[in-house]
Amino acid sequence: MVTRLRISHQRGKPILAASVAELDAAIDLISGDSARQECPSMVEITIEEDPYGHAYIDAGIGVEQGFVHLNGPDTYRTTVGDPNAAGTVLYDCCGNGEDVPAREEVPLATVHAVLAAFLAHDGLIPDDHPDLHLSPTG
Repeated sequence: MVTRLRISHQRGKPILAASVAELDAAIDLISGDSARQECPSMVEITIEEDPYGHAYIDAGIGVEQGFVHLNGPDTYRTTVGDPNAAGTVLYDCCGNGEDVPAREEVPLATVHAVLAAFLAHDGLIPDDHPDLHLSPTG
């Protein structure tokens, strides 16, 4: 069975992505939306076939940067860009502002790599993935 990601975003109907090409198209679409907004977009990503049986992702997809939060049953892992960055960055979560620690922002290519791993590993990103780290608060 092919895993499909369900990407819930502010446009309404979720985007389904079953391949890296479809994931790329979704990221490009959402990044384009971010370019036209005051703050970048935040999305929720689940496994379409079994959304409650897997971890889920909250991801920020901006023009050049973003973040990933992997919310699993036992762990909470995040991307980490500049570990010394202070403050927060505002993301648009379906019309509501969501403050994200600035240290969690990374290049959009890193966001893509993590989301591609989520797709490739059926929602089970390996614990040793180099771009995800245990959250200091998780």
